[in-house]
Amino acid sequence: MCDSGVKFVDDYTMIYSGVHSDNKTRRAHDVAICLDPIATKVWKDSGSEWEAVSERIIKIRLKCTPVDITVLSVYSPVNSSAKQMANDADKFYSDLQDNINNVSTNDMHIIMG
Repeated sequence: MCDSGVKFVDDYTMIYSGVHSDNKTRRAHDVAICLDPIATKVWKDSGSEWEAVSERIIKIRLKCTPVDITVLSVYSPVNSSAKQMANDADKFYSDLQDNINNVSTNDMHIIMG
């Protein structure tokens, strides 16, 4: 289960997803998208669409002219030598591909991480 949400600080916005705070360790893998005041306004005017896919993937959508933008922020597993890490990596890349496939073909795709 992941901990996710939106925090507003002045005119800035942070949309985040990560390991639930009860389970955090030094190796916690959280992701966030931080929006400046202009991007915050666009995001709010767009209907504030966002989804915490997992503790490693978060997605927002901005309705813009001439093209809408879907942003994925990701934190990929790095050491997949252990069996559990390999399973985590497989799930991460499967989730990422599913989300890429489900983005409108008319949207600009931005993947960062």
